[in-house]
Amino acid sequence: MNPRILVIDDEPSLRRTLERALRTFHYDAVTVGNPHDAYAMLDELDIDAVLLDIHLPQMTGDALFLALIRRWPRLRGRIVLMTGDAFIDRSHWPPELLHCPLITKPFTLETLGQALRAALDDGPEAHQVNGR
Repeated sequence: MNPRILVIDDEPSLRRTLERALRTFHYDAVTVGNPHDAYAMLDELDIDAVLLDIHLPQMTGDALFLALIRRWPRLRGRIVLMTGDAFIDRSHWPPELLHCPLITKPFTLETLGQALRAALDDGPEAHQVNGR
């Protein structure tokens, strides 16, 4: 069975692109555009890792990250953050979030694959990955 990745991003075109990209790595992708749908998918499906945009209009990605690992502790270390902000200030982030892999949009397929492999292989021991 292929690993199942949940993509949480408010941009429909990026969700479609990521869904196709994840298939090239033999991952099954489930994509949602908001936190409410993410909760529903996590309640219904076994999710192996999450790609989470940290700039969502309904809820900040850091708040959603903390909610996800509290409700589904098995996701700790299996969430990869995405941002289009190359100069993001991480100084105010909680320690749990600082240890999360972060890829910067636009990123390459190689960067995406590397971040997901690290999350799936290492779980709680996440790695910092910078994309371009």
